[in-house]
Amino acid sequence: MFTIIIKDWPPKGNKKSRRCETGSKTMKNTVVSFIALTGIFLLCCMQSTAIASVVVDRVVAVVNNDIITLSDLQREAALKKIDGKGDDRTLLEDMIDRKLQMAAAKRAGMDVTDKELSEAIADIMKRNSFDTKQFEAALAKDGLTLEQYKIELREQMTLSRMFNKYIRAGITVDEAEVRAHYNRNINMYTLPEEIRLRQIFFPIPDNSSSREIADVQEKAQQVFARAEHGEDFTGLVHEFSQGATASQGGDLGFTQRGSLLPEMEAAAKPLKQGDISPPFPCAGGYHIIKLEEVRKPVKPYEKVKDEIMNMLYQQKVENTYRSWLQSLRSDSNIENRL
Repeated sequence: MFTIIIKDWPPKGNKKSRRCETGSKTMKNTVVSFIALTGIFLLCCMQSTAIASVVVDRVVAVVNNDIITLSDLQREAALKKIDGKGDDRTLLEDMIDRKLQMAAAKRAGMDVTDKELSEAIADIMKRNSFDTKQFEAALAKDGLTLEQYKIELREQMTLSRMFNKYIRAGITVDEAEVRAHYNRNINMYTLPEEIRLRQIFFPIPDNSSSREIADVQEKAQQVFARAEHGEDFTGLVHEFSQGATASQGGDLGFTQRGSLLPEMEAAAKPLKQGDISPPFPCAGGYHIIKLEEVRKPVKPYEKVKDEIMNMLYQQKVENTYRSWLQSLRSDSNIENRL
């Protein structure tokens, strides 16, 4: 509060009346000027406070006669839990695409009616056993009101209609395309390399002495020398090998590389088809192995046909969708101001 003190007021005597009257006018002018200045100061403060309290928003994109604001973009990012400038730019492009599609739907008369929207929400509530309060509570957990959800759902339903009509309709994949893709990309359906080994096994009995172990090793070395000189390996298996595989001619079957015991894996690694390894200790005895066959098995066409057909269909859908969006963009006025 401001207090103005004026000495010798009110005036005393008639001689000073004119002077006091003049002083009175001057004082009144001073008071009026002070009040005016105070009012202007307070008004400026109020305006400054009002300006400071306004949330700044701006247009980040223009799509024909429609706009997208920064607050629209931020709300969309919050709903999709996106954070980052690069992500914002991608999200804005997606919002532009959706506005173009919604405008195209309106021109084509494919809008979702209020009745259709209500029926869709009723169906969602029924499938989730929700009443209205439970449904609104579930939406609130995701940061949505019922009205906001209706807007989102209407858009999703409309875009789905547009997608089915302009993208999915007419797209097919015939078996000739599937077969051609399979033949061109056979390596995509080739499994890891497999090897087929045959072995001669010389077991070392438990509690064997060092002399007994040396005798087993010597015997394995002699059999290896005979195999190296060209004797039939399967015949040597039947003559010398012991253990479960002996009755099968020592055949271990096909196995993917890397899945054998480490000692056997190391012995097989340098072998080429038809080669025989020197004896090596492994799993309670000495082994001699022969690399019988190497193969790269291929998945049969019938087992991958559906997989290929689905992949080719999705490729066609994506290509058609991109082309359609590009045509919508080329026919529109778009400004990205982000």
